[in-house]
Amino acid sequence: MALAPDRAAIKALEDALAAVLAAVGNNPSPATVRRIREGLAAHADAVEAARSATDPIRMPRSTFDPADPKAIGRMVSIALLAQPLLPLGDVRPAYGSGVYAIYYRGDHPLYEGITGSETPIYVGKADPANDDASTTREQGPKLTGRLMEHAGTIATAEAFSDRIPPHLSVIRLSDFSCRRLVCATNAQLVAEKHLIRTFWPIWNSETKACWGMSKHGDAATTRANKRSPWDVVHPGRPWALDVRLADSLTPDEIAHRIRATLERVPARRDHAALLEEILAGFRQDDAPRADEDVPPVGESAVGPEPDEAGGVDDE
Repeated sequence: MALAPDRAAIKALEDALAAVLAAVGNNPSPATVRRIREGLAAHADAVEAARSATDPIRMPRSTFDPADPKAIGRMVSIALLAQPLLPLGDVRPAYGSGVYAIYYRGDHPLYEGITGSETPIYVGKADPANDDASTTREQGPKLTGRLMEHAGTIATAEAFSDRIPPHLSVIRLSDFSCRRLVCATNAQLVAEKHLIRTFWPIWNSETKACWGMSKHGDAATTRANKRSPWDVVHPGRPWALDVRLADSLTPDEIAHRIRATLERVPARRDHAALLEEILAGFRQDDAPRADEDVPPVGESAVGPEPDEAGGVDDE
């Protein structure tokens, strides 16, 4: 007797899994193990999707867990975006560690794709002075200290403007603003990662576009150092002017990488839309489709039958 279609499909799935295990053998190579693990992980999502599709009771897309690093990253990111913009040059010492974002508002040709946008040119974190700090005073003035350090770096490049080659353009501290958020100790770790993944800022090293602004400098003789892309297009820091340093990238290569980064992750222009984008990460259910007949809660809810035990609800 032929199996019912659903039973036949499940049997085929069982046979396929058995074939995968057989293909592993007794002494699989690392490459084989990696391919199988990646393949099974991809199909696990498809199996769960099929299981949900056949279940009359819906599953939420996710479960909110305030201890989940991704949830913490989103919450801290939203809190950062709620902070007012402040001129970077106006930052003064204040207690607290946390995360920050630096924005560009000028006319430098390299940054025409992000100027005046909601996409920061750089995001970072400031760790507390004490790893066990429970108050902002114990954290120390680390967050503002980091921002003031960046302001000094940009000001140094600006002061060098009368000596830069004609093919480069000047940056000015007055064209930069920032947002900063003091947060609980260790929250800055996951928040920084989330901000980098969200915005892919062109001055962060992860984008491999124009990194190096946060470098503190090494002697050219320490090891085979190269001049960072940031110092190539924004010269001025004395240690990076050492003639023994070779440029890591040419200005044209840096410009190409910046354009490629912004093509991959375009600048956000709307603050409200950006907040909605982050909030969508918390959403557990998709919005009902226009053609889906969803009755009001009062019509769809099922209460106790008259003969159910229990009596009046507990207060």
